[in-house]
Amino acid sequence: MTSSSSSSLLVVITFLLFSPLCLSRESPSQIPDGTLNLSLLWYGQFTPVQKERVHDFIESLNYDAKEGLDPKVSAWWKVVESYQERFEVKEIYRQKSSRIVAPMIKVKVVRSYVDEKMMFGKDLTIDNGEKLVETAVGNMSKVVPVVLLSSQVRAHNVGFCNATCQEYGLTIKSNIKGQEKKQPYIMVSDPEVQCPGECAWPFRMANKGPHGMTYQPPSGEIGADALIIQLATGLADVATNPAITESLFKSEPPYSTDGNHSSSIYIVDPATKCYRVFGSGAFPGFTGRIRVDPLTGGAFNSHGINHLKFLIPSIWDPKTKSCYTPM
Repeated sequence: MTSSSSSSLLVVITFLLFSPLCLSRESPSQIPDGTLNLSLLWYGQFTPVQKERVHDFIESLNYDAKEGLDPKVSAWWKVVESYQERFEVKEIYRQKSSRIVAPMIKVKVVRSYVDEKMMFGKDLTIDNGEKLVETAVGNMSKVVPVVLLSSQVRAHNVGFCNATCQEYGLTIKSNIKGQEKKQPYIMVSDPEVQCPGECAWPFRMANKGPHGMTYQPPSGEIGADALIIQLATGLADVATNPAITESLFKSEPPYSTDGNHSSSIYIVDPATKCYRVFGSGAFPGFTGRIRVDPLTGGAFNSHGINHLKFLIPSIWDPKTKSCYTPM
């Protein structure tokens, strides 16, 4: 990739992450029929627990357990889905009463690819970052690649450690016909190694601000559960961004394009907005109200498949205009 294209990609990533005007009306068809197809690229070596937790968490997003295990991961995901109510939904989502309803966003893994040898090296840069996204996509269409970086990978100047160890964006390239193609992606670094005081809290001591107490991870492995926090943040932010999801709906933008978005109840990056909030009553240095499993000592705030427990971030709820916390 040329230096000019590297610069262009950096501009695109920065623009998408930090500008509210990034929500373009020209958006890619990446989530057809309310399905978020994920292609996972495991770059480097991961523990079995890390891989299991990621797959179990993704499967838990649409799993509405009937055993009465509350709160549920699926309830958290319903807040993500509620962001689609700002659009006029396609006819297939209308109920018989003609009342417009928000569609479910079904999340599934369509591919899981492991590259333990790290074909593009152990140093992540803007240049090989784009190659990783392309590798995760492969020859598939209408997928959102999720690039998971192992503890062996070191990221350089790609935006990690700025209150998060994940990022999402759109890569833009031209096809053989000279037409631009927008490809959304999520990239997650290893939070236990890449800025643990910033990205693995509350399982690691915070590196700045009020430290508060640390907790045991619900799976028993910090690298696995800190990874879930970052992955959940990325998935929620991607699935609520109209630049990626607008293709599901007819037009009716939730806000004007005059640059004044302060009155909008729908915000950009709703999970990042609720950074370090895990339960009600949270304040700097304190997660908020969460539970501790008396058997394992692991801290959690939601249930998933197979009675598994997760600690997941809060998300901005447009209906209450506050951070939704599972507990």
